[in-house]
Amino acid sequence: MVEVEMDRISALPEDIKVSILSRLPISDAVRTSVLSSSWCCLWTLLPGFHAYVHLKNKVAGPNLDNVGHILSALRGPIRHFSLDCFLRYGQRSCLQHFLDLIFQKDGLWNLSLRCTGPIMSRVHFPSFRALKYLDLDFIHISLPSDFAGFDQLTSLKLHSVSISQPDIQSLIDGSKKLTSIELSFEEIKVPKYTVFNEQPLSLTFNCPLLKHLSFDFGEENNVEPRIVHASCLQSVHVTAGTECDPPLEELIWVGAAALKFMADIAHISHLSLNFDLLMCLSKVDVPYTQQIHFQQLRCLKLIGQMCCIGRRMFKVLCCLLRSMPSLENLELQCHEPWILEKDKLLSEFDPVPPNEYKKREDGYLCLDRTLRTVAISTIKLRGLEDIMWMIHFILLNASVLELIKITYSSDNKVKSRLLENLCEVEKASAEAHVVFVNSSS
Repeated sequence: MVEVEMDRISALPEDIKVSILSRLPISDAVRTSVLSSSWCCLWTLLPGFHAYVHLKNKVAGPNLDNVGHILSALRGPIRHFSLDCFLRYGQRSCLQHFLDLIFQKDGLWNLSLRCTGPIMSRVHFPSFRALKYLDLDFIHISLPSDFAGFDQLTSLKLHSVSISQPDIQSLIDGSKKLTSIELSFEEIKVPKYTVFNEQPLSLTFNCPLLKHLSFDFGEENNVEPRIVHASCLQSVHVTAGTECDPPLEELIWVGAAALKFMADIAHISHLSLNFDLLMCLSKVDVPYTQQIHFQQLRCLKLIGQMCCIGRRMFKVLCCLLRSMPSLENLELQCHEPWILEKDKLLSEFDPVPPNEYKKREDGYLCLDRTLRTVAISTIKLRGLEDIMWMIHFILLNASVLELIKITYSSDNKVKSRLLENLCEVEKASAEAHVVFVNSSS
């Protein structure tokens, strides 16, 4: 007599099977309904799903019409919803329809919307009471007139969004459990009843639990961030997305606003800046940065195209190092400049003369006492030639330096001339080592 093998998977409890389905793409989860009667419509108990819908989507998945049908069919509260899509002109109302369906079922925890396309989609945002995580990209959002905040929200990410100044302020003020905020704006709209006198718009942060803040000053949005209360703040990432050839007044405004903001965050332990922002700082009164004292700062990260760093930006870096007496780790992430821009950048490059590599005055307490590791990452080794002055400066002045780690991802071989140059550099620390790592090997 042949024994029939038991279907152990179908015999699993319903909650276990739903947990298994939640780990599958939504299209695959729906297809399981044809397996047997025990799997029929189990997918309707899912707490949410991720939908990836693009014009040239090679991965099998739902289209926008199916996304609406699936949301309507889900029986329980929708806890998680993520949508990454390209919206045509006739599909701009889809997002609003999806959010309204989710709001009707209540209980949303995590929401992520990334919507590219020829035009930004407008969304009137419902008051999701249980929302904990919000991530929006390239969306025009507005809040209800009676909006009172998201009581449970801990993470807020708004990238290239369009929103009014009162709405973004209400969103931050009404979410007292926020621990992480990332903001970059496509446009900050001023209310119609406001008389706009070209003064910067203020954006204040009164967030007692906030630990991480990322803020982009942008290209056209005169928004000045100000920390009112954020005693738990540990790390800040500040950028300025300036144009290739921005007007001088824009550079001066962003630089001045950034200095004010940096004075508010002087108590943090980790700071990340991009080189567009340093370029803005170089256009304002550089000695002013010496008035800021980052007493608790342990890690400084600098990101961007470093070939355009000349003598003025060298002075900014020196001022920053003087203001960070406890700095232990310095990270540099070097991006390759656009090929068409590099000749222009180099033609305007005011190199740092070798006689300025060696510090000739006191004030670099971190170089004397605490700076031990420097990490440099670059795409191609030839980019190091543009920042060799910085490596020389660190080796000549960091008295307790232990390691400079240079990570590159291309197959370029280390030029012998570059190595010989480093070997000949005088070192302030006998323990300092320079190590090259090819991450692509």
